[in-house]
Amino acid sequence: MIRAACHCTAVRFEIAEAPSWVLDCNCTLCRRYGALWSYYHRGNDQDLLVRKPDPDVTQTYTWLDGDLAFHRCKACGCVTHMVAAKMPSQPVYGVNARMMVGLDPAKVKLLQVDNGHTGFFWTRSNDPVIASKQPNEPAPGPADWR
Repeated sequence: MIRAACHCTAVRFEIAEAPSWVLDCNCTLCRRYGALWSYYHRGNDQDLLVRKPDPDVTQTYTWLDGDLAFHRCKACGCVTHMVAAKMPSQPVYGVNARMMVGLDPAKVKLLQVDNGHTGFFWTRSNDPVIASKQPNEPAPGPADWR
């Protein structure tokens, strides 16, 4: 069992086992959050989420066309998880692995996906960067805030 919680512990997850890999995404949102995502998809992966947080303790920011709902704690502001919002019957959860107490980074594979199309990451991995399947945006210019 591994536990994940925000700083004030209002948002809590209990997960049956530690993730074997986490995703470092460098898209315009994830690089700002600094999250490393551990995914729990449909079917058996959902069973690993033994305890999910009460929805009343988080606020959400939806991105794209409302496809993704990023949750943060209402009290301390930590980004805790994301949900593929348009699939309520079979949600995809991404839990911020940085919230996992006792997770040993040396035992978890770091996958980097270049969704920002820049090739730049704050983390280091011995494995090659994975090309994005997302549409390429124009490169940011000097006046761009992305």
